[in-house]
Amino acid sequence: MDPDCRSQAISERIPQGLSPLLESLGWSSFDDWWTRWAGVGGLDLARNQWVLPVSDDWIAFVALPLLSRVEMALKSDQQVVLGVSALPGCGKSTLCSWVKSASEQLGWPVEHLSLDDYYWPSEQLEDSMRGNPWSVPRALPGSHDIDELMQSFLRWKDDGRLTAPRFDKSLRNGRGDRNGTSDSSPSVVLLEGWFLGATPRPSIETEVLDALSDEELLWRSRSICLLRDYQSVWSLLSDLWHLRALQSNQSSQWKLQQLTTLEQQSGVGYNKRDLADFNRMVLASIPPSWLHQLGGSSVVMDLAESRSVREIHVTSSQLSASSSSATG
Repeated sequence: MDPDCRSQAISERIPQGLSPLLESLGWSSFDDWWTRWAGVGGLDLARNQWVLPVSDDWIAFVALPLLSRVEMALKSDQQVVLGVSALPGCGKSTLCSWVKSASEQLGWPVEHLSLDDYYWPSEQLEDSMRGNPWSVPRALPGSHDIDELMQSFLRWKDDGRLTAPRFDKSLRNGRGDRNGTSDSSPSVVLLEGWFLGATPRPSIETEVLDALSDEELLWRSRSICLLRDYQSVWSLLSDLWHLRALQSNQSSQWKLQQLTTLEQQSGVGYNKRDLADFNRMVLASIPPSWLHQLGGSSVVMDLAESRSVREIHVTSSQLSASSSSATG
């Protein structure tokens, strides 16, 4: 399909709430905003950086608005941390990796980090996860070195250099381990994670409690207690963008789709029992409603089962753009 036809198709599928989001980013007109991105490649900007097939709609209604938020942050001449939260399988890691690649193509100093990069080294990681009822090697609250994460960002705030560990999930037969570090001098950092922004509520929550075993209940209580340690990390975020699954079971479906596609492309298979245990951990370790309603969200994008954007909500005044942020 030629570019004009693709653009026309996009304009006919604009989700509810996109216009208020663009206005909060300094764009009063969708056409002006779209012309801006068409000028640097639009739907094909850094297209080869998508590991899995991606739709034009995902780029137009998720990736490019987030890239506009990065541009807005760069024009503020301040160090900014943008958070992206979504359940596993949604595509948040690939999205943030694309934003970094697109930013590099545009000459912008942007870094992408995941909470996963701050998993403990192997010995401490094994200790932190030992005995969990889902037999997952990582991902639960408590598997991250929060102090090191905070120190990384505080040093960056102080001298502009961001040094962070990198975690390779393929090491130790898939249990993962740290593998080197990254060193950069970004103005904007994208930080993503599956429970990024989740905040403990007054009670342990009643949902699905009857379906949880005593051991799962014990580990849920442990996760909730440890989740309090992460609130200092959430305080670093200038904005939090929440890619919200409308139903909790969408995460397991998306994760299966991802792994199946990767298996077809690379020939590397996956263990169905491990996947089932991981999906169960996501539903059981933190009350699902806590992940559905992230109190600090600036932008919430509701995703249908197909991962198409159903509706966008701008929920915070943090996104108020100055007159110099975009169109001027």
